[in-house]
Amino acid sequence: MKIASVILPLLLLAPSLAAAQKGGQPHGPGARRARRGPAPIQRVSAPARAQPQRIVVPVRRPAPAVSGVPQVPAGRISLRPARPAIAPRPVARPRPIPDRRELLRDHRQPKLPEQDEHGSPIRAKPLTRPPAAHRAVLDNRAVVKSITAGQKTEVKTENYYWHTDHGVRYCHYFDKHGAHWYGFYDGPQFYWTRYYAGRWWWHDADQTRWLYYNDGSWLWQDPAQPQTVYVYVDNGYAPYSAAHPPLISNYETLVAPPEEPPQPQYKSDVDTPNYQAKENPNSFAVVVGIENYSTLPKADFAARDAQAMRDHLKSLGYPVRNTMFLADGNAVRSGLEKYVDSWLPQKVNADSRVFFYFAGHGAPDPKSGQTYLMPWEADPKYLDNTGYPMKKLLAALDALPAKQVFVVLDACFSGTGGRSVLAEGTRPLVTKVDLGRGSGKHLVIFTASGPDEITGTSKEQGHGLFTYYFLKGLNGGAQDSKEGVIVQDLYDYLRPQVEDAARRDNRDQSPQLFVPPEGQRRLLIKDLR
Repeated sequence: MKIASVILPLLLLAPSLAAAQKGGQPHGPGARRARRGPAPIQRVSAPARAQPQRIVVPVRRPAPAVSGVPQVPAGRISLRPARPAIAPRPVARPRPIPDRRELLRDHRQPKLPEQDEHGSPIRAKPLTRPPAAHRAVLDNRAVVKSITAGQKTEVKTENYYWHTDHGVRYCHYFDKHGAHWYGFYDGPQFYWTRYYAGRWWWHDADQTRWLYYNDGSWLWQDPAQPQTVYVYVDNGYAPYSAAHPPLISNYETLVAPPEEPPQPQYKSDVDTPNYQAKENPNSFAVVVGIENYSTLPKADFAARDAQAMRDHLKSLGYPVRNTMFLADGNAVRSGLEKYVDSWLPQKVNADSRVFFYFAGHGAPDPKSGQTYLMPWEADPKYLDNTGYPMKKLLAALDALPAKQVFVVLDACFSGTGGRSVLAEGTRPLVTKVDLGRGSGKHLVIFTASGPDEITGTSKEQGHGLFTYYFLKGLNGGAQDSKEGVIVQDLYDYLRPQVEDAARRDNRDQSPQLFVPPEGQRRLLIKDLR
């Protein structure tokens, strides 16, 4: 009670004293009495042994909120200093595009895929503002490098190429006008960008404008007046001005992609099939092409090989919906196991035909001679845990209740180079290689080389030698009939072609053919009936 008798008068006089110190008119309780003159102050003696007390003064009207400054809870005044506000980042001075021909004017958009790479319907919704999530792509140099590399190989028009690189999931679409589109999918949302004239573009559907990314901001230039640059700021457009202060944007800034040197464009006479068989709904295929590995050396042209093989399988009558395509980051060991060990057994029946194709690195175990296909994340030091054993693959395919099973491998297992790798520090020569042919009930196996040879490529065609002549044989090089091409005729054509081309490179490469004991050399691999 004694302390209260001291505090209460102070609370009543606080507004009047504060107003007097500011030299203005007092406001609040007691203001009318203050205008008539100060009230007499009643002196109250404090207790002799009173300890200093921390006083928390209630506040009736909290201060208005300040953007970016942490607020004090209503009803209390904190004696602790507040943290300084984080200033928004100024928009960098834009560098306008001087040539108006480089400005996008058309308003066409890509044909969005209805299904993802697994055949599931896409239910995500498009973003309605420039994609802030693009920063995760442009900051990741490995992803940008993979995107740029894909532009030289993924040139089949009206096709969707799905990728998952370093956690970034995107779809590449190459339209008939020669434009590269990239759709980035993240959970319930997605957005599509266009790569044109060395820049990333995003279409604002509300304003029907093309924005391009430059120096951390999204910019727009009116094609009719390209000298004026507009900056996308806070869901609107503002002309950039040199006046002070510069434009301030609360929009998340981005990082421009690094400029990549132009890549050579390859075109081969086997990229497009010149035949068409009837579609067989009982045909199933798994196509794997790994060119850019996580840590292993690049397998040149493996991606182009797989894409061309996929196109030929479509012409051979394998439905697109029944063809699983795994490339680069999607071709992990778990993906191979999922489609070989689970998907195929669920789909295949006694009237089915199956086609398995692999283009990429192979590896031998130097001790046992057992061979492995190398998925995207494989490590030659830990083949048992990261490689995919050939014995396991062929045993799984041989166990299928299918009428025909074709296995085509453009990889080698010698460990001496080409599309073959060994763990660092091991001797490259492996004298005993077990290809793991399985039980041989109905497997027809083509391999690119012998067990102690390396595979080669054709830089002129942009393909592996084996895959090039395999497809060239299907395109009419092998002995053909009205019914199609049989296994033996295809092998008789491609083997001498590959051997001659390899000798010109001063090396040996002899493709191999393995058939069941009862023999299926007369089997039609290209069936036009």
